[in-house]
Amino acid sequence: MNSSRQDRPVPPPPAPGTYIDWGPALPESYGLTGITALVRDPERFFVFWEGGTGIRARDLAGGPPREQAVGRIGSWYFEGTPEHEYEVDLLLDGRVVSVSNRIRLPRRAPATAVDEEWIPTPDQLELLRRLAGSLELLMREEIEAINSEVLRRRAGGGTWPSSSGRR
Repeated sequence: MNSSRQDRPVPPPPAPGTYIDWGPALPESYGLTGITALVRDPERFFVFWEGGTGIRARDLAGGPPREQAVGRIGSWYFEGTPEHEYEVDLLLDGRVVSVSNRIRLPRRAPATAVDEEWIPTPDQLELLRRLAGSLELLMREEIEAINSEVLRRRAGGGTWPSSSGRR
């Protein structure tokens, strides 16, 4: 899951006669020591760093820390537990040289609390019901059209329609 700068795609060359100013190349390093953590989803988070030889993810709700030997610059995905908080230490020869921001992974299920300010009015509910009914009708018509084409082709000994042949 580790990524490096060399793995990134290089932009295609411009067409003949076209000038594109890509600006100066990004430096390999900014000469700063630091680590940043970002939430990806309820069960994973992403970290990127510069200036270390290892990283250690700590679940602040308990659980054993997880260490990973890494290169001086890079990124990594960690698995986590929903609704737990994490910090990641950047290590240099076993010493902590930087600590990431604290992140909290979201819960896996949708929220159950309803904010009174966001409850639809009766008029809004009616509009939502009509829109849902229109969507159901459109989907039913699309399914009937596809089924009808499938039956015509099967009856005529033809092939199944491809997904790209849909209207």
